[in-house]
Amino acid sequence: MHKNSLLEIVRTFTPKELIKFEDFLKSPYHNKNKQVVNLFFEIKKYAPEFIDEELGKEFIWNKLFPGEKYNYGKMKNLIHDHTKLIVKFIELENYDKNKNESNLNVIEQYKSRGLLTLFKKKLRENKDELSKLNADTNSYYYIHKSEIKVLELLSLMHNVKELNNFDFSVYNKNLSRYFYSMFFEINSLACEISFLYNNPLDKEGIDRIIKSYEEWEYKDYFTDIEYHAFKTVYDPMNEDNYYRLKELYYKNFDKLSKRNKYLFAVALINFCKNNSNTGNLFFIKERYQYNKLIADKELLFFGSNKYIDRYIFMSIVIAACTAGEFEWCERFIKKYESNLENEVRIQTVNFAYTHLNFKNKNYEKSLAFLSKCKNAIGMDKINIKTYECFLYYELEYLEELKHLTDTCRHFAKNDKTISNASREQFVKFVNIVNRLSDYRYNLKNKKANEYDLEVIKKNISGNQMAGKNWLMEKISELEK
Repeated sequence: MHKNSLLEIVRTFTPKELIKFEDFLKSPYHNKNKQVVNLFFEIKKYAPEFIDEELGKEFIWNKLFPGEKYNYGKMKNLIHDHTKLIVKFIELENYDKNKNESNLNVIEQYKSRGLLTLFKKKLRENKDELSKLNADTNSYYYIHKSEIKVLELLSLMHNVKELNNFDFSVYNKNLSRYFYSMFFEINSLACEISFLYNNPLDKEGIDRIIKSYEEWEYKDYFTDIEYHAFKTVYDPMNEDNYYRLKELYYKNFDKLSKRNKYLFAVALINFCKNNSNTGNLFFIKERYQYNKLIADKELLFFGSNKYIDRYIFMSIVIAACTAGEFEWCERFIKKYESNLENEVRIQTVNFAYTHLNFKNKNYEKSLAFLSKCKNAIGMDKINIKTYECFLYYELEYLEELKHLTDTCRHFAKNDKTISNASREQFVKFVNIVNRLSDYRYNLKNKKANEYDLEVIKKNISGNQMAGKNWLMEKISELEK
């Protein structure tokens, strides 16, 4: 029973949600099966982890039906009924938190029941509530949906005069704002996936939408932020897009929802990350301000979200270490590691400590943490292999590094989950680390050719790759 969906969901419940769910189960409106309630009482005893050995199906059966022979089908149906109810509960919990969606549903019910006076009154109330919202993709969507309901009301009441005066330009403006902001948000993700995993990008279609937006007359601050956030991914080396996004972000910060403050900070972080990989040290410093802002303004959690994205978790760790804030970084890891999703928590925390100890020059300890990062694929495996290269070089494991770089080349050649761009950058990095290690060995044995180092420097300066700043640092050490 440990791995079924019932326990997966209930493990995410807060103590308050467990109490509310118990009330939900006891309500005859939702559930009339007393054994489902009894099953929950038995399960609840093992909160909050819900992983005790006594949570096996047969053990629970003996608690529910003492003296009765175990019946697989009956137990399966009981768990199934319980799971359906727990899914219904989280659905209603989410619904209750979405006031705008609730209003639209009430409005629709009034219309379907012919309660036109109540329909009209609720529309006015909803319009007043929507007017108080800050501009964002969701507000555009609900304003658009509300305007559709207004049209439906006027049509039902055959109000020819108001229909004749209805301003469709306002309707089209809000609909277009919803479309553009959603388009740029979705295609920012598409660009990232395209770079990482060779997913084809609809450049022709995207370019048409970009052109139409640039010519569109109804832009507002939020659609412009979405547009420039998208452009920092679509055209990741164009600094004009970055500076415009940064300007818009800080200028309108107080108008943004917590979710959007977080997402646009992430867009700025990703631009800084991509450009710092070219060796631009300025963007390493720029990156830290956004990671610190996310932590200081407590933007990691918004809405019903209880978990931290593992990449943002690592981004904050990396930025703190770059700024030399090692103690702060360790406190951050300890404070928020429980907010990582179960499936990635152990791997992410070990990788965080790998980086922290690497930047602290505790290379043996860093390698010990890295060895605990297992079963990775795609870009995660590239990141692990990259740190292995760092550490083998720092620890002067010459033969181990040669074997590792050979393994890395085979991995990059055969792994189809990573993009061509990521593969090429990784292979360039691996080859340069190998050549740099050979040069250092020859230098110690007075066999080094300075021309070899110049060739390595030229290869680094002409390429974008992860670890570029570290490579330049290692070259500087060899030149002393």
